[in-house]
Formats: sequence, structure tokens, C-alpha cells
Amino acid sequence: MMNYENFKKRVMREFLDYLPERYAECELEIRKVPKMNECLTGVVIKPKNAKHTYCSPTFYMERMYEQYKDCGSFEKVMANQAIYLEQSLKFVPNDIAKVTISEMRDRIVFQLVNTEKNKEMIKLCPHRDIMDLSVVYRVIVNIDNDGVSGYLITHDLAEVEDLNENLLYNLAKKNTKKLFPLKCERIENTMFRMMQRCGGTDEKTLEDAFPEFDNIPEKQKVYIISNKYEFFGANAILYGDYIGEIANRIGTDCYILPSSVHDLVLLSVEAFGESSKLLELVKETNEEHVKPSERLSDSVYIYNIIDGTINRISEPVEEAS
Repeated sequence: MMNYENFKKRVMREFLDYLPERYAECELEIRKVPKMNECLTGVVIKPKNAKHTYCSPTFYMERMYEQYKDCGSFEKVMANQAIYLEQSLKFVPNDIAKVTISEMRDRIVFQLVNTEKNKEMIKLCPHRDIMDLSVVYRVIVNIDNDGVSGYLITHDLAEVEDLNENLLYNLAKKNTKKLFPLKCERIENTMFRMMQRCGGTDEKTLEDAFPEFDNIPEKQKVYIISNKYEFFGANAILYGDYIGEIANRIGTDCYILPSSVHDLVLLSVEAFGESSKLLELVKETNEEHVKPSERLSDSVYIYNIIDGTINRISEPVEEAS
């Protein structure tokens, strides 16, 4: 069995042989690809001598090598990867390679990442630090029932298109909310939908599943904040005005719990007086129930209803005011 370095060399030498003839004038390029909470060795296919290829299906050496170790067949891994490439291209618009970032400004959005866990990503791209988090920027290529596809804006791409970080932030602030409309619902609604998906509700209604649903005092209600696609919904923490609307409805300062990169939990400080328990809960939930690639932070944040600020609780406090 080949070691990783020999496997990588053979992929670069032979992978194009597994593709249809129309790829004969293409070449492979290795790129360092920062992913959420990890950095991988990406391989992209592009026309020879192309100066810039902003959007191309990417496959990853590390993941292919794991497949190779599992099955022991280099040929099988390459054949499967060739099929994956062909399928991926179906979801890329035909003219995407001709479109520059400046022509796609309406598709530039936020991506919120954990600063400490994504140092490699942050080095490679324009970003803005917010508490223990960082904002990076992506261009969305496609959104449909099969998912969301896009690519990260690196320093190189931003420089070519003359996009400074402040401009990126302002574009993303407008576009993210438009492309991924924010949504908020009671935690009971979320739980009920999960029960329905698992077939555990029979013919029960929401009221049957949670008999006290309409009688819970506002300050004891727990809300889940995400977006229409439930994809990177934790970006909502960047919209203090939206968080403020919910907090004003509750009528108190509110804790914000990053349950994953896809959603936030919001609840009154009066419903949970000791932040130390919430800190423990967030950390435990991340370790036991959230995929490493989907973890945002072990922190708890607090929204101040008076001045509309959001701050990180770095140390437990016995009582929140």
C-alpha cells in the first residue's frame, strides 16, 4: 500500500486518465483549502494556462487517501472520484468560469468561524474579528434543494478584484440577509419538526406534543434562530437589530448560545441565572452532539437590551443583570 506522499504524486500524474477526452486540455492544481475547523489539500481541474479559475469542483487528497486505505484499490478511488467530478459539474452554471467576483457582488456573503480553530483559513483571506469569532467572506454559486455551493474569497482574489475588507463586509451585510432570510421559532416548534422527521409524533399536533405551549411566560420561552436554509444560520449574531427584536419581545437581556454554525439559541437571562451552567452545557453539547466541522464556539454571549450590544461571557457570572 502506498504512503500518502506517493499516493498524492500518483493522483497528480494519473487522475486525468480516468476522465472523458474533453478534459485532455486541462490540468490539475493543488491548493491549500481552508475548511471549517480544518485545512485540507484540495485538487482542482482547470484549463491549461488559465490565469484565474474562481469556481471549480474540488476534491481532497486526505479524504481520497482515507478511501484508498479502506478499499486498497487506487483505481477504484480514482474511478469514483471521476464520477463525483462529473456529477458536481451539473450544479455549476455553464458560464460560471467567465464570471468575475466583481460581477458577483450580489452573491458575497458572511461566513462566521471560530478564530482559534481556523487560524490557517484566516491567514489566507480578508476577515474581521468579532469577540472569539472571525468573519470571512464567500461567493455563493448555487442554492437549491441539493444544498449550497460557493467558494472562499482569499486575499489573492480580493486583490485582483479590488475588494477591500470594509467593502466585503458591507456587501455581505446586505446580501447574507437577502440570500439567507433569517428566521426565528420557539424551540418547541423545532423539536416538533424533528419528531415528525423521525416519525415519532403519530398524528399529534404541536399542542398535543407540548400541552403548555401557549401558556409559557415570555421570559421562559427559548428561541432558535437560523435562516431559511438552516445553513450557517449562526451568522444571525452579526445582525444585532434582529436579535434585539426578539430580546425586546422577551423583555430582558438575553443569553445567546451558539449550538452550531447553523443556528443560535436565545433565552432570557432570568430563565437561567447562572451562566456557568450554560457554559458547561454549550461545551458538552459541542463535544457530544455536534460534528467538529459544525462547531462554532464553546462561548456564551449576552445581548444587552438597553444599548443593543452583544458581548462574550468569558468567565462565569453568578447572576446576570
